[in-house]
Parts: sequence; C-alpha cells; structure tokens
Amino acid sequence: MDLFTAALDHLPTTAPGRADRALSVQIVAEGPDGEHTCSGLVLGTSDAVGRWHGDVPAADVRLEVPYDALRDAASGSTLGTGLVMSGRVRMEGDWPALAAFRGAARGAGLRAYLDRLAAAAPPGPDGGPAAGGGRAAGGGRAANGGRAANGAVPAGAGPAGAGGLVAVLAAPNDEHGELSVMARDRSRTALDLVRSTPGARLVLTGGFGAQFNTTDVPHWRHCARWLRSQGMGPGEFADCLETRHSSDDVLFLRELARRHGTGRVTVVTSDYHADRIRYLLDLVLPTAAVRAVVHPSLPPAQQAHLRGHDEAALAKSVAAALLFGPDRLLAPLRVTVEDGAERYAPAGA
Repeated sequence: MDLFTAALDHLPTTAPGRADRALSVQIVAEGPDGEHTCSGLVLGTSDAVGRWHGDVPAADVRLEVPYDALRDAASGSTLGTGLVMSGRVRMEGDWPALAAFRGAARGAGLRAYLDRLAAAAPPGPDGGPAAGGGRAAGGGRAANGGRAANGAVPAGAGPAGAGGLVAVLAAPNDEHGELSVMARDRSRTALDLVRSTPGARLVLTGGFGAQFNTTDVPHWRHCARWLRSQGMGPGEFADCLETRHSSDDVLFLRELARRHGTGRVTVVTSDYHADRIRYLLDLVLPTAAVRAVVHPSLPPAQQAHLRGHDEAALAKSVAAALLFGPDRLLAPLRVTVEDGAERYAPAGA
C-alpha cells in the first residue's frame, strides 16, 4: 500500500466530481521504477470529506509528484512547500481554487491525514517527526535544547511574560537597507501592540532572500534600526529570527513559543499575506493569532499584484501540505545573543 493510500484510508470512499463547496484532488505519485500510483481526496471548506483510489481524469485538480521530489521530501533535504513553489510538482486543473479550501486544515479528517503523512517522515533534528531541536552544531544552545520527548519546555527556559510573543514578519527593504512601506507599517503596528500589552515580547524576523533582502545585513537588523529611529528603547525587542520565507517564520516561531513556554503568539503581517500565514500557522501553531495590517499609501495596482501573488502562493501551500504534510525544521536552531537580543538561526548560519 503506498503512502497516500494508507494515509487516506480513514476517510469514507467518495466518488469524485464537481460539487458545490467541494474540490476533488487527484494525487499521482511516481515510483522508483517509473510506475505511478493514484489516489484522491475530496475537500470541503472545513474538512476532508472523502477519498478514492485510482486515476480519475475528471478530478478538479491534478497534482503529479515525480519520484525525485518524493525522495527529497522523505530524506528531509527539502521542505515540501519549497518543492511545490519551485515548480517540481506538476499542477493541473483548477489548482488556484485550493486557496478557498484552506479551512479544511482545521478539520479532524484532514488533520488525521496530515498527521499520518508527518508520521511517515524521517525524525527531525530532535528525534521527533516535525520539530527541530537537540544540540546545535558548532556549539551554542539549540532553540529547544534538552526538551523532553513530549515537547515540554524544560524548567529554566526564559518566559515570554503574560503578554506572550508579538512577531513582525519581514517585508522588503531596498539595497541600502531602507524599509518598504509594508515593512514600516508592520513594524510600527507590532511595536504599538507590544507597548499596549503588558509583558509582551517583541520578535523581529527576516534574514536574507531575493524576494525581500539582498543586502549583506539581515533584515531584522534593518528593522531594528528603523524602530530605534522611531523611539524603540534598547529593551523593547528580545528575539530575532533569521528566517528566509513564510514557512521558516511559522516553524521558528513554534520553537520560540516552546522555548518560552507560551501559547500566546500574535503574528503581525500585511492584509494581503494574512490568509497564507493563517493557513501555515493552522498547520504547526494553530493557537497563534494574526494581526493584519493595511497599507493605504500603496497604489491600488501594487496592492492587487501583491494580493494575487499571495493567493497563488496560498494555493501552492495547500497543495504542498496535501502531498508532503506540514513543513518541519530541517536543521536545529542555534541561539546566540546579538544587540542584547536572542538570535535564532539554523545551525551553521
């Protein structure tokens, strides 16, 4: 029995077909000798409602996964989301409609399917299927160093305080490190939220990436410099996450929340990005809240472009979860202290 067939067998058998408020998804997986296995599931807006086995060309969406992509995901060398975003999975049919079915990730049926995919993955850096940790390479503390097998944070981990964590997600800066309108608006909102929430801990995110920061200084430093120019005091931010993309953001935040023993996390991002980050959080940190920031000074055409980009990325994120399960840390996080704050980065970074 192949992985997808086994992961789906708890769902009732359902004949795929176009129906109101339902989407049929055909999964075609290539084997090591070029053979193909075909399974499918029917998504409702709040859960998975059925499955089938065999090739059904009339399915609304068709996802074809080559063997080398399955191998790379299984080995833990690449995030599932990265495989889809890079075009290594062939997506046919009405795949953009997957974005409208993001709420299914909260349903018990789809969660059981995703949990089975996660259980089939190799152990993470801490020995568990989905979370990074253990001892960071090259010395230093791992983000969840010494965490018990049940995920509990060890005694002595620094508390976030009653206000929890307020994380501002990275947005572009220019080649000189000047923040974009989106980055400034997000940062200002996060700082205001921390100041109005006793005990809250400000978390800055963003390392390097072609889509947001091509300087030789991590984005979080540019963000901290701008916030200081706006009156942020030396003790007002306490953690920085050197992340590369949205999947990193939610995975690093989960480890930070575990380290500080808090379930209270608020993620500040732009309104056009809010649905995608909500979906990714539902997969790995469902208790987190999202604060969506609007950008009235952005031209309408730019807002429409950003929204369209994120809607497509959300659909691809849903596809990635259906194929590979929730993303997981591929390396432990090393913690160092910089500028009086704890910096979290993959071991070796």
